[in-house]
Amino acid sequence: MSVQPFQDALGAVSDWVTDEVVAGAAAAVWHRGEIVATLEVGEARPGVPVTPATLFALASVSKPVTAAVVLRQVELGALDLNGFVVDILPGFAAAGSAFADEAYPQLEALRNDVTVHQLLCHTSGLPENLSAKHVRMRDQPSLAELTDLMCLLPLQSMPGERLRYSNAGYGIAARIAETVSGASFPDLVNDTVLAPLGISDLVLRPGPEVEERRAETSDSPSLDTPAKNYDSAYWRALGIPWGGMYGTTRGAVTFAAAFLPGSHRLFTAETVAAMTTDQTGGVPGGVESFGTIWRVGRWGAGWEVKGEKSNHWTGTLTSPRTFCHWGQSGTLVWADPDRDLALAVFANRIVRQPWPMRPPRWAALSDAVVEATDEN
Repeated sequence: MSVQPFQDALGAVSDWVTDEVVAGAAAAVWHRGEIVATLEVGEARPGVPVTPATLFALASVSKPVTAAVVLRQVELGALDLNGFVVDILPGFAAAGSAFADEAYPQLEALRNDVTVHQLLCHTSGLPENLSAKHVRMRDQPSLAELTDLMCLLPLQSMPGERLRYSNAGYGIAARIAETVSGASFPDLVNDTVLAPLGISDLVLRPGPEVEERRAETSDSPSLDTPAKNYDSAYWRALGIPWGGMYGTTRGAVTFAAAFLPGSHRLFTAETVAAMTTDQTGGVPGGVESFGTIWRVGRWGAGWEVKGEKSNHWTGTLTSPRTFCHWGQSGTLVWADPDRDLALAVFANRIVRQPWPMRPPRWAALSDAVVEATDEN
């Protein structure tokens, strides 16, 4: 197998830096059981180059790791994936009084029907996030306080009716994993998923020992405040399950490859199927904060599933079975089971200005990587 076509495909990432679209970026390609190409380019922060050890803020690319933690509890017999949330977290039984003017009685009557499975595939009916009306990040709330509020959020649609991307669902799912295991979420991430996979460069709550490896994220919310997303000491210490991890492209692509056929896997076939194939039944919906709504939404219990979606961030050549996730911090990971192929590409600029999609830089890069695969 020639690796040069893969390395050539990654050249587009260098152009992003040369054209000053992003300050720094990294990429890694997995094919047929190994990493076959990597690239690091530009600056992680002013005066500090991106290296193979640079830790980028993963943002929502953290979610498949959180889902894997929850599914490991299912594998270990501590949790029923189809069990009701309220049976594990009784505090989920009713929306909080602070949300009374936002609650719909006809939906709240269905609250006890929400399952763990629905939290992970974004069909619980919960909203995407807490609003500034109810929490101010500048006040630096704790993770426990944020999750307490998430458990009290009113439903916005019937359970199972709509794909409604939800950070709140993942905050609650992580608390469920802690409750049934008796362990802290950071310990579960490391002990049940990352360490068994041999991955050391995906981290939650990075400490001073890796401070020099961390990339800074430009255009971040709460810029120049103690609560700045991704970069502030407060944010890093939160360790939010829905978007608080940091990592290298090598670590991320190795994690994604653990769900590919033929790769070394920790997970059972049932877990792989649950996480990487559509679990929504094809209901409509999407990521409302990004203005992305599909007539037929596809999502696994963790990974987004490409399916028949058009104008997709994984390009036009990846197969419909491709599973993926992207993060607001400028991160994308996908894997195509039909080709035993995976790509992780990270940059240190958030997608509020949608630089990866307009023009479709992520898609063009993904197509180039697939073309390189087909040459082999």
